[in-house]
Amino acid sequence: MSVLSMAVDALFDDPNLSRDAVWRAGGAGDGLPVRIRRRSPEAIIGVGDNRFDLDAMLIDVRLSEVPNPAKGDTFEVEADDGEPGGLFEVIGLATIDSHRLVRTCEVAAVAEDDPEDEGP
Repeated sequence: MSVLSMAVDALFDDPNLSRDAVWRAGGAGDGLPVRIRRRSPEAIIGVGDNRFDLDAMLIDVRLSEVPNPAKGDTFEVEADDGEPGGLFEVIGLATIDSHRLVRTCEVAAVAEDDPEDEGP
C-alpha cells in the first residue's frame, strides 16, 4: 500500500471529514456500506471538463469501494450528530483524481415519499 493510498484512507476514515453511507448501483438493491466525503462548493468550480455551481453537491468516494459509480446510483447517508442525512442520486461524474484513488460525483437530493403526506 502506497503512502498516498494510506493518506486517502486516513481522510475517509476520519469521522470529522467523512461519513458512512450505503451505495446502491442504479439506486436498487440492498447496497454496500461505503465511506464518502460530502462537499458543497462555495463558488463555481471546474473539475476536469465539468463545471459545478453553488447549488452543486459533490460526493467523493474511494474507487476501492465503488469502482464504477454511474449516473442513477444512489448514496444513502444517515443523519448524525446534527449533520443532515438523506438520499442522493448521482447526476454527473467528474474526473478521477490523478492517482486513480477517488472519484467525485455530482449528486442531487432525492425527495423521499412521506406516508403522512398521502391522502386517503
